[in-house]
Amino acid sequence: MDGKILIALISPILITIGGVISWFLKAKREEFLSIEEKARENKIKIYETLLEPFIYALTGTLDEDEKNNGIQKMLTLEYKKAAFNLITFGSDEVVNSYNTIMQSFFNKESYDDNEYGIILLAQLSELLLNIRKDLYSKNTKLKRSNLLEFMMTDIENYRDKIDNFKFRKIN
Repeated sequence: MDGKILIALISPILITIGGVISWFLKAKREEFLSIEEKARENKIKIYETLLEPFIYALTGTLDEDEKNNGIQKMLTLEYKKAAFNLITFGSDEVVNSYNTIMQSFFNKESYDDNEYGIILLAQLSELLLNIRKDLYSKNTKLKRSNLLEFMMTDIENYRDKIDNFKFRKIN
């Protein structure tokens, strides 16, 4: 058989095979991206639920009853489900940050009252930073205090303490 005829016969077959492989790879990639996007949306819902009581606590325009009602959401079944979902779907860093802040609540008496507020702000900002890294950019240049600036008028008084806070384990 002549070489030109062989090439003429094989070329459409190779083009077809290449197209099928490209289509298959593109379909798998789109499926992966779709699954990843659904997981990201699920994480956003979980994180929003877990952060809601903190938002209430840090909103200066709310009266004490409204703040307390918001904080009481931590005791609801919905909140507990979100915490379980965090353990299942959240990144290791977010789970550890959340556990650290919750342990601070459980063991408040082991802290000096003067430092407790700074500790909670440092832990909350660490949680926010880890959520940001999990959902958007692991290479963020933001520091903990940058995540609190929008709600603290006196951030400069606490910036160094928040950014340089060293976490300790509670026994």
